[in-house]
Amino acid sequence: MNIYPLRAFISDDIHAVAEIYYHSASVLGQQHYSPEQVSIWADYPHLHFDEFEAFMYQGHTLVAVDEKNQPIAFGQLHPVNHLTLLYVLPEYSRQGLGKQLYTAFEAIALAKKQTSLSVTASKVSRGLFEQLGFELIEKEISLRNNIPFERYNMVKILKS
Repeated sequence: MNIYPLRAFISDDIHAVAEIYYHSASVLGQQHYSPEQVSIWADYPHLHFDEFEAFMYQGHTLVAVDEKNQPIAFGQLHPVNHLTLLYVLPEYSRQGLGKQLYTAFEAIALAKKQTSLSVTASKVSRGLFEQLGFELIEKEISLRNNIPFERYNMVKILKS
């Protein structure tokens, strides 16, 4: 497992993280979702760029960077007890970046005296969160453009 530097999201990262989101959803999502679902999911930062950009400034947003300080993965904790985003470029997937970002977010949550973390996981990320100790609370169906997406509300009790 490679360890990549993590840093806070900065405004210059916005286009790179939008592309990470797009490529992660469009490539990794193919294994779990229909082409129509993948298109709706992946196109979000392009079709709603201003909304996506505003969203990136909420909570704690971290990026993992390569040797050229270019973002290759990102995640967000917002509010301080909910992991809202976790995306990795497909060519870096399954190399521990999701776990590395998660570990940093768990440390933030613990420092803020949180006793649990929640996430609404996709079919793509559910296995990672199960490996990290999250438990399924409930399945939900979310609609985007009237297209249903199965998601998983999960929680992990934190040990300080």
